[in-house]
Amino acid sequence: MSKTNDPSEPVSQEDFAALAEIVHAIAKGDFSAMDRLYKFPGHGGRSRDIMDLAESIAMLLIRMEAEEFHIERAAEIEERLKQLNALKNEHLAIAAHDLRNPISAIRNMSQMLVEMDLDEKTKVDFLHSIYRVSNQMLALVNNLLDVAVIESGKLKLSMRAGNLSTLAGERATVIKPIAIEKGLRVDTVLEEVPDCAFDAGWLGQVIDNLLSNAVKFSQPGTSVVISSRMAGANIEIAVADQGPGIPKDELGNLFAKFEKLSVQPTAGERGAGLGLSIVKSVVEAHGGSVDVQSTVGQGAVFSISLPVRTVA
Repeated sequence: MSKTNDPSEPVSQEDFAALAEIVHAIAKGDFSAMDRLYKFPGHGGRSRDIMDLAESIAMLLIRMEAEEFHIERAAEIEERLKQLNALKNEHLAIAAHDLRNPISAIRNMSQMLVEMDLDEKTKVDFLHSIYRVSNQMLALVNNLLDVAVIESGKLKLSMRAGNLSTLAGERATVIKPIAIEKGLRVDTVLEEVPDCAFDAGWLGQVIDNLLSNAVKFSQPGTSVVISSRMAGANIEIAVADQGPGIPKDELGNLFAKFEKLSVQPTAGERGAGLGLSIVKSVVEAHGGSVDVQSTVGQGAVFSISLPVRTVA
């Protein structure tokens, strides 16, 4: 005689044993048995009591799984927040270190200018040093502020019509006195490119960062070359130096914030490792891309590729 689904029918030993076997398997760690548990109430011929019990156990396990997931997820989020906080503290320590040394230098030289009877040449040398070091500090502070703007998602571009070759030539003119002081030459190879829409302030800073890095890592007697050209449908601006080059295993982290290379600037120049991360963010905000080609001992070429956009 076949079993019915009559709620008044007592639970059979066979149904109870089948359910107990599934629960026992799950308790021993065989989680594949959960599929059998979920399907158990769907089998015809079971009593209402045994189906209700199976459904209750299944719901309990589902809730336990969900609770465990939320606990694990909360733990992951907490661990990630700890990592981000540690990274923030590390970055602040790096920035503080990079500011402390120039501030100390300015303080010491200023104190000597005030308190000591120095000859005119020494005074002029100190003033030049104070000016140079204060410029380095200002560049670091500006980079920190720019990174804060970018990471907050508040980077807004003011797109206006202009010419990227003209902009590249203007920024090369600005860097030339610093390069000449170091014994370097800055050459320009700027081709005619069509006018397009871009944010001159942010892209000017991008070019400044690339030129500044090239000057930092170049030896006296060499040259830095900035060029512009059409590359397919894009405009490409490249900055090439004859410095020490970049090891292949460091290229992948080159555009990360606060990343510093194993190669050092040739005249003790300092930097917090923020310039290239700003370059990447600003260029990508323009819909462009950044590339670097380098061979150790033969210098490096940084290039940015930007789409030709028109102002609406």
